[in-house]
Amino acid sequence: MPIDDIVDAVAFAGRAIAGVANGLATAETVLSHVFSGHSARFFHGVGRRLLAVVTLGGVRIPSSLRRVPVGAGAKPRRSDWVALWTGILFWIALFVGAGLAAMRWL
Repeated sequence: MPIDDIVDAVAFAGRAIAGVANGLATAETVLSHVFSGHSARFFHGVGRRLLAVVTLGGVRIPSSLRRVPVGAGAKPRRSDWVALWTGILFWIALFVGAGLAAMRWL
């Protein structure tokens, strides 16, 4: 086996590992941004309003506009998590739907 093939294989493996590491770092950055104070409040608000509309007002999740001071631990309720994830999943579905609609028109 020539040395060039070995060097190419090592370089390919290095690029693959760097790509995975970059993807993980990017995912961590996105998640830390989504769960930051302002973004989490936005998605929580979208989720609680969406749940209220879908259930025709049957489910009312209280507003969570307070900010937790730095160093203090937040104590979210289960309904807060439901509203947050509902808002996040709604925005993902909205952008996927818009992308699919745009692809159909092209």
